[in-house]
Parts: sequence; structure tokens; C-alpha cells
Amino acid sequence: MGALRQFPIVVVLLLIISAAMLVPAAQAMAIGEWAVARSFFYHGIFFGIVGIILGTATMNSKPRMAARYHLLSLLSTYMLLPIVLATPLVSIIPNFTFSHLYFEMLSCLTTTGATIFERPSLIPGPVHLWRAMVGWFGGLMVLVTAFAILAPLNLGGFEISQNTLALRSGGIGASLSEGNRRIRQYAGMIAPVYALLTGLLAFILILLGDRPLTALCHAMSTMSTSGISPLPRLEAAGSGRLGEIAIACFLLFAISHKGLNAQILRFKRPKLSSPQVQLMLISVFSVTLILFLRSFIGAVEIDRQGQLDSAVSALWGSVFTVLSFLTTTGFESHDWRTMQIWSGLPDPGAILLGVAVMGGGIATTAGGVKLLRLYALYRHGLREMDKLVHPSSLGRHGEGDQLISDDGPKIAFVFLMLFLVALAFIMIALSATGLGFNESLTFSVASLTTTGPVIQTGEGQYGYTDLNAAGRLIFGLGMIVGRMETLVVIALFNPSFWRS
Repeated sequence: MGALRQFPIVVVLLLIISAAMLVPAAQAMAIGEWAVARSFFYHGIFFGIVGIILGTATMNSKPRMAARYHLLSLLSTYMLLPIVLATPLVSIIPNFTFSHLYFEMLSCLTTTGATIFERPSLIPGPVHLWRAMVGWFGGLMVLVTAFAILAPLNLGGFEISQNTLALRSGGIGASLSEGNRRIRQYAGMIAPVYALLTGLLAFILILLGDRPLTALCHAMSTMSTSGISPLPRLEAAGSGRLGEIAIACFLLFAISHKGLNAQILRFKRPKLSSPQVQLMLISVFSVTLILFLRSFIGAVEIDRQGQLDSAVSALWGSVFTVLSFLTTTGFESHDWRTMQIWSGLPDPGAILLGVAVMGGGIATTAGGVKLLRLYALYRHGLREMDKLVHPSSLGRHGEGDQLISDDGPKIAFVFLMLFLVALAFIMIALSATGLGFNESLTFSVASLTTTGPVIQTGEGQYGYTDLNAAGRLIFGLGMIVGRMETLVVIALFNPSFWRS
């Protein structure tokens, strides 16, 4: 273990992934899929040996700047690790090229869930398990790096809050050993709780009627907000509406980071007074009300407003689907389709795009702009309106105002502008590959918010297999930028990071 601690982060992750390949190999052997088992087993052993060799050769290297080392390691992980993740699938799924499989694994690792497998029933079960495991591991990696790497660098959403000073100890000049210690510390705190909650949700879904593989995949996808499923749609699961209720409860962990960090050991939970929780409730119920009124008006026009059961189903379908897209998971409720049948109106996909852009909480597996940044902009807007009426008034001193730092609204506004600029660039680049405006917008939002299933809400019948090689490259870069966040990517171009 002492030598393993001196290995570079990317090599350690390679060894973990190599060991994880033995899980789908064992599952494939259990069901008699020997070709699949051999592929995962051989590649797991091979990349494990490669990892040990690389780790031994680089264990004595000492980077000059720990901050630059950790950010570059994070970027290298998202760019290089999908190569290893996709290699076992080449012989299992020969109908797809390696670039397609690389895209699939990058999508899983960034918890985007943008799948090229349009007919999941034709894909072996161990491959679906592997996809869900990669997404689950990607979610865990996001949680650990948020506290161990981004918080000390004042990035990842922590830059606008003044109540996270304890997490920023070490700062940008911390040593490499201190950074590695923080990674081990937070991994030891978060991983057991993360795994326990995943197992609990899987057990609940099995009790409610899901097949074990489906339950495990949906549990891992829920905790990582990846939206990966071995089924074409969530409605095909055996757990039904009760399963959706269970999934919705566990999606709340993507609203506040307090449920999955060290504070859970002190029996502290996110409170209703938390700005992120309040903004989530306002967003979910207000959007649900708008969608329900829209559907009710449509039902009146076709004389279906008296169908109470359809109205209740439409209401639940809106609540679950909006919460799912707010956390950038992308699961659609079975009752989401019921709402369309009841009202006779088309899918309101544009609303779900906006909800996905909002995103979940900071330091969670959710993507998007994040609720705390939006809350900082909202409080700043209220303060500016107060100053218009009372120019000499003092600032607000509520709980929300004490949470946001003095520079928080300015930084949140800068992040929002960078997000929109990145969105515009990706749209232009995708348009250059031959996509129309609506398709480019939908794909751009899906990549930057890491909400792959959002394209299913569009009016057109298109999928990720419609992207050509250039389109997949652009979308892949968008997924990396969306997962790492634009401020982190820009920090890599900071000149001070490259000075000796």
C-alpha cells in the first residue's frame, strides 16, 4: 500500500478500473456468456499489469505544482481512461467502431448517459452492468475531487460560498502529499456511504419487482445521476410507480452535498432552510404547475378534463421527470407519456432543456449551472432592487445572504456567461457538421449539462448514432467541459499554473 500511494492518480485509477473489470467478467460467467467473460477478464489482467509497470516507472516523479498536477490528472482521466474502458467492448460488440465505444465510455465516465445503443435488448447484460459501473465510478470520482481538489482551489461552486472555508485549507500552494492525503481522506468518507445508499436503493427496487440487473443499474445510475439503463425507457421496469418514488427520494442527494460527505457521520442532513433545497422545491413545483395547467387546458379542448386518474398520473409524471432532469439524470416517468395522451399536446422538451441547464447542487454528481450559483444571482438581484428604492439601505442579513460571499454573485455571473459562451461555441461547431438549429441546441445542452437522455424530449427522431466522427468529437469535448466546469478548464490556462 505504501508504494501504491506514490503512484500517480491516473495510474491508481487505471488499477481500480482493471480490478472492476472482473465484476462483469464474473457476471458473464454466471450466465454462461463466456466470450464476454474472457474479454473483461483478459483486459482486466492486462491493464492491471500495465498499471503496475507505469506506476513503478513514475512513482518517484515529483511535479512542481500540486494544483496543476491534480487538475491535469483530472483532465487526463477523462481523456485517456475511456480508451481503457472501451477496449473490452471491441470484441464483444463488433458492430460499432472503437470511436463509437470510446464515445460511449466517455459518456458513462462523465455521468452523461448519452448512449449509442439504441436497442439495449441486443446488448449483453454484463455490458450494461459495465456501463452502469463506469457511470457510478464517475459519480464517485466527481464527489471526491470536488472536496479534495476543487474546494482547496476555490473552484467547483465553492468559490461563491463563505461557509466552506474549512474545505479550502491548503489552498493553491498545498503540497502534493497534502493533496493526496485529502483524496484518500474524502474517498474513505464518501465511498462507503455512496455504496451503502446504492445498495439500499437496489434492494428496494428488487423488492418492488425489478430484475436484479435492472435494479442495480438503475440504483447506480440514480446515485451518479448518469441516467444509464439496460432498458429502452424507465417505464419498462417492473417496479412501476413505486420504483419511481424510491428513485425520486434518492435523487435528492444530488441537490445538496451534505448528504454524502463527512457531515452524514454527524447525523446532519440538508434542511428545508437550505437555499439549494428551497430553490429545488420552487423549481420542481412551479414547473410542474405550469406543465399541469398546460396539459389541463389541452385536456379541456378535447373534453378529457374529467379523467381524474389521468390528471393525477400526469401530475406525478411531471414531478418525477422535472426532478430527474433538474438533477441531470434524465429518467422519464411512465406517467410522462400519460400526460401527453391525456392532454393531446406534444412533448414540452424545451422546458426540460431549461430545467437541465439549472442543474443540481454544488459538489454533487449533478451537472448544469448549479442551484447555489442561481441562488446567488437571485439574492443579488433582490439587493439591487432594494438599492433602487432605498439607495442608502444596508445589505440583507438573512441566512441566505450569510451563505454567499461578497464576490459570490460576480463569480456566479461570470460562470453563467462562460457557460453560455461554451454553449454557443458547441452549437456553432455542431451546426458546422450538418445538424439543424434544434438538434444543435439539444445536443449542446445535453453535453454541457451532462444530461444525455434529454435528446429524447426533442421533436425530431434523432439519436447519438446520427452524429458523425466530428460531431462525436465536439460532443465529447462538451461533456468534458461540462463535467469539469468551465472555470476549472479556464484555470488550466492560467499562466501562473505554468510558471516554474
